[in-house]
Amino acid sequence: MAETPNAAPPENETPEVVVNIFSSLLEIIQGYGWFILIAVVVAMYLKQKLNPTLERMAKQKEERSEYKKYDSDTAQKRLEAMEKARQKLQSQFDEQASKFAEEQKTKEEAKRQAKIEDWDRHQEGKGYRSKFKPEESTSSSSGPSTLKPKNKKPLRPSDYNPLMGGGGDSCSYRPTRRGGAGGG
Repeated sequence: MAETPNAAPPENETPEVVVNIFSSLLEIIQGYGWFILIAVVVAMYLKQKLNPTLERMAKQKEERSEYKKYDSDTAQKRLEAMEKARQKLQSQFDEQASKFAEEQKTKEEAKRQAKIEDWDRHQEGKGYRSKFKPEESTSSSSGPSTLKPKNKKPLRPSDYNPLMGGGGDSCSYRPTRRGGAGGG
């Protein structure tokens, strides 16, 4: 494989069709470039503005297709299950409401009995109202009363006198000076 020294190196020539297409596109861009640019910008703007509407329409279409997927038997079963759950919750609520009403009735009856007992004591001359609450009186009626009043903390110290002015720095008040700025 001998090479000839005078032979020109091989060149990669571009096919004529590619050159013609490239030159045609270049002429179109040179002649109508501004129009193409404006059309692209307008298309992008319209796409941005219409995109939410198109997405909403696609979502509605998808929802409609999902609704069509469910047959009436499946929907009926789901509704029956929901109704059973509602009835169960309603029965629990009714049960709780009846228990609460019974408790209220017993409380009202206890209050009424206490008022009757208070009136009876008043008629007997023992005093109109009892000094103790009904719960405490029933528990203390079996034995002697040993209830002691709680030691309460006084609201202020016994040696406090507001006219003496002794209360510390946090209680003292000193008005500001009335004079203006002391400029010269």
